[in-house]
Amino acid sequence: MSHHKYDDPVPTSGEVRARKLRLIEGSVIFALALSLCIYLGIRFAQEPGADNEPVAALVTQPNLPPDFAPQSEPVGMESAAAIVPEGTEPAGAVESEVSATRGVTPPIEQILPEVPMVVTYSTSEKAFYEGRYGEAAGMFATYCDDHPENAWGQYMLGLSLWKSGDTVAARDAFQAALVLKPDHFKSMVNLARVELDLAEPDAALASIQRALDLAPENADARRVLGRVFHNLDRQDEAEAAYLEVLRLDADDAWTLNNLALIWIEQEQFDRAVAPLARAAELTPDVAVIRNNLGTALERTGHAAQARNQFALACDLGSDRGEASFARLDAMVIPATEPAIDLPALAAAWVVPSQAGEVQTDAVAAVTFENAETEIER
Repeated sequence: MSHHKYDDPVPTSGEVRARKLRLIEGSVIFALALSLCIYLGIRFAQEPGADNEPVAALVTQPNLPPDFAPQSEPVGMESAAAIVPEGTEPAGAVESEVSATRGVTPPIEQILPEVPMVVTYSTSEKAFYEGRYGEAAGMFATYCDDHPENAWGQYMLGLSLWKSGDTVAARDAFQAALVLKPDHFKSMVNLARVELDLAEPDAALASIQRALDLAPENADARRVLGRVFHNLDRQDEAEAAYLEVLRLDADDAWTLNNLALIWIEQEQFDRAVAPLARAAELTPDVAVIRNNLGTALERTGHAAQARNQFALACDLGSDRGEASFARLDAMVIPATEPAIDLPALAAAWVVPSQAGEVQTDAVAAVTFENAETEIER
């Protein structure tokens, strides 16, 4: 005996047909709905102004203040640093940037928090030696804030400020270095240089004498001492200081130049030619030395050679050399004008044993004999 109490009833042919129709209708509706979603998605993505950045990039975007101003400049605009002195900006520049960008959502890279650069002594020093003095000054200022007991940081801050044109702040930095380390020799020497630039020769004298108490034979300090005496119009003492440097280092080009400058100012032009010729050989690319040599040559009757020196100074970017060259170039210089063998004169020059000593006649005779031979050729 069979029981069908729990068996499903057998459907009729009409019920089977109805089920098939409902299945087909559901499939059609699903396909239409899917097509509509795809179509709307494509249309949305192609609308002008749509943000096609990855969604993941927008998730990290914080709420922006209404006056947010992006920090970068539009491509193609001249950088503000190229038209504005470092550390300044035009009046109202910040206000105009804010109003121009009010309500504008900047690119994601402009709103992420800036990671502060770790400033080290070596990275700051690298900027200095690459000639980026303003940047180096800012970096060393940060370094000094982080290392307030480091005298070398203050010293390098002083050099960077001085090179970038802020002489007063440079003086403060050198003085701060000496507060931290009273025997910091380099800070003493460069403080004296800065004080000379600030037209404070009395203060410079105190600073350089302090340095010489530590290192009496240091050539750099003695050269600065000569400059200080020169600025104080104590010319004999300046000459003696320069001669002492040259006894320590006969090839100190700047001391040769400074000594010759004293003689030019005293109108002892013939004495100035030889040390300047030697200085020019040692440092051929210094416009100041070329100008001074040109002046000494012109005032000793050697206009053609003077013009050549002024031309070299002009090539090195000297406005004074350009003016002097133009003046001599407009002159008619006699072909018979005597010439000096500058290399021979430079080689024959010796450091006087004391201030006021003049080169021997033998040296002058050799020099001008060579010059006469050159004219005859």
